[in-house]
Amino acid sequence: MFERAETDEKIQEVKDQLERMHGQLAALSTTIWQGIDHDNQDRLEEGVRFKQTYNERRHLLEGAMDQMLALLRLYPPSGTSTDVVVPGGEVEESEVGEVPEEPQVAEETGESVAASAQASGLEQKVPFGFILSGKTFTSASAWPLFYEALLQELYGREPEKMALLADASGRFEHGGRPLFARVPDTLDDPLPIADSIFAEADLPPPALIQVIKRLISHVGCPLDSFKILLKEKNRGTVETLSLAASE
Repeated sequence: MFERAETDEKIQEVKDQLERMHGQLAALSTTIWQGIDHDNQDRLEEGVRFKQTYNERRHLLEGAMDQMLALLRLYPPSGTSTDVVVPGGEVEESEVGEVPEEPQVAEETGESVAASAQASGLEQKVPFGFILSGKTFTSASAWPLFYEALLQELYGREPEKMALLADASGRFEHGGRPLFARVPDTLDDPLPIADSIFAEADLPPPALIQVIKRLISHVGCPLDSFKILLKEKNRGTVETLSLAASE
């Protein structure tokens, strides 16, 4: 029989491997897109189809990995009910307990979202969902997949407003480049939102948060109705980041 210390060591090893896999999948996503021949229309269309399929499979795989990580963080079982967040959709009731409608965690605000993100060491944290208008959603623990889940939800709520993003100029740009487009080949790492509308996923977290802030306003939701669910990469500590900032 394994000693407790040996079991802890093996569990930590698996957790580390799962966390590394998240980064490897994200890096491969970028490599795949950059490797597509964007000057050959047939190759481009073939590459986009492959990339979209890759995104779907990656989402499923990362969701499963997040569920495993959530389970491993519960070891050793205490015999009491425990809240488990199920990635990949709305918060659901788990086998060992109920997930509250809104996680009871510390909320972070500041004079600006960018300053708040930098102060909180955002690079050491990953999103696992969001709260919008009192409803909680979860996603795989990677910024691009979190962004994709949010875009799909916003499109479901306001398809006409979201469809206008590809035609907006100035407001939705980063480094002088548009963040939404009708065709994917104008973006570095396109996320499909709907037919003929794609979003740029290759953004650092602080910039992405600023884009999300504008998106929430664009669809007509109050900023204080949206919060990002975050967890630390190493310890798994959970907190929320509010987009509401004092003007």
